[in-house]
Amino acid sequence: MTGRAGDVLADSRAAGTKPRAGGGPRSPLTSAPIIRLGLMISAVIAVVAVALGASLRGWAGVAAASLGIGIVVVFFSVSKIAVGFVARRAPHLLLPAALGIYGFKIFLLGVLLVALDGVEAVNLPTLAWTVLAGVVGWVGAELWAATHTRVPFFDPATFATRDPGAGGSADRRAAPSPARVAPGPDSRR
Repeated sequence: MTGRAGDVLADSRAAGTKPRAGGGPRSPLTSAPIIRLGLMISAVIAVVAVALGASLRGWAGVAAASLGIGIVVVFFSVSKIAVGFVARRAPHLLLPAALGIYGFKIFLLGVLLVALDGVEAVNLPTLAWTVLAGVVGWVGAELWAATHTRVPFFDPATFATRDPGAGGSADRRAAPSPARVAPGPDSRR
């Protein structure tokens, strides 16, 4: 790498920290902003779902809407925390851990639905619609966070070690920085 980015990588390797786009050491990634946003969206969905459940199905609708949004909040929050824990401790196990957590959640949801099959205090269609709305809201929160935060989806230091041009200081001096390159005739438009 050339210029400032190469210097940041070299400085961060010497200091033993991971670089970030701003130049300083990268802070550990946290799931807190996504969980907060998911909780806010879930609260709005809960208010609407409980009101609709109460007006259409009575107390069974209220219980189902409350249980449904609770399931979504617990499942997504626990997943984010668990996957974040694995990502910090053993990143090479991230995919198996995420798939295992997902499979376990689906299993638990199936067990819960079978257990609630004959219960009249919980309206299952209201539960299902609330869970669907909660999942769509939470996934929307994660999508928004993924598109509006500047979190790299790769480790720049790992890819810099694979780049043959990033190895020595002579390579950095030989390559011109983008600021020193003279504009060509096609650059004026």
